[in-house]
Amino acid sequence: MRIVWAVVCLLALSAQSARALNFFELEVYPATTEGKGLHELSSLSTFVANGRTPSEEEREGEEPIRHRLFRTSLEYNYGLTDKVDIAAYIDLQHENSQEFEYAGSRFRMRGSFWEKGRFPIDLGWYVEAELPHNTESDLEFDVRPILSRDFGKLSIDLNPGFELPTVSEERRTLEFNYSARAYYRLSPVIAPAIELYGGIGQIRDVDASREQEHYVFPVVYGKLFDGLKLAVGPGFGLSRGSDKVILKAQIEWEFTVGGGGVSPAPNSPTPY
Repeated sequence: MRIVWAVVCLLALSAQSARALNFFELEVYPATTEGKGLHELSSLSTFVANGRTPSEEEREGEEPIRHRLFRTSLEYNYGLTDKVDIAAYIDLQHENSQEFEYAGSRFRMRGSFWEKGRFPIDLGWYVEAELPHNTESDLEFDVRPILSRDFGKLSIDLNPGFELPTVSEERRTLEFNYSARAYYRLSPVIAPAIELYGGIGQIRDVDASREQEHYVFPVVYGKLFDGLKLAVGPGFGLSRGSDKVILKAQIEWEFTVGGGGVSPAPNSPTPY
């Protein structure tokens, strides 16, 4: 845990550039992990069905046009211990009428501080190194405390995030973003949810409200069979700087080596 807090302190003292919201990471995490020895293959994809008005960077070709932009992230996750998961990602994007292109790689560690339910609020941590492609930053870090709480069949997860690069062409301060969700265990195989995502820009120089991005996603989580899970839903922009409509789909397959598909570990927070 000392290593995690040391990384947090180093990030807080840095003054570089970062992205306020990573659209390859439209996912909310619980404070607990999946379980030791559990493998997971996952694909998270989004499609901008109705994009925002192009920014100056988009019009000049420095960034992809949002409208009709398809993004997908391929993930491999492994339960290193009962309280620590490690993961690697490959991010791809596809502009309207263009070919798929490599958008970057990410490496992540996520863990919990104690057993689920030991205290009124479950607390976890998240540290990710990002290697974006063809951007002003070559290396970025994303650090999040994770808070979770169950209220019977209703569960709430909060993921405030702090992001900045350590290798960049421009200097900017720490940026704040957030993700959160509330989901209800309607049955053993289905759980409706509401997810929130957004960012305010640099903490020392908050973006104007018209430039900030905030989204709400009504999502349905489902379990197709043991080990295979699905989450789908539309997202709606809540601010002028947001895309108007984003469609999201995520599929996950959990398994153990030599054991085929398995149900979530006993301490897994996912009800589907």
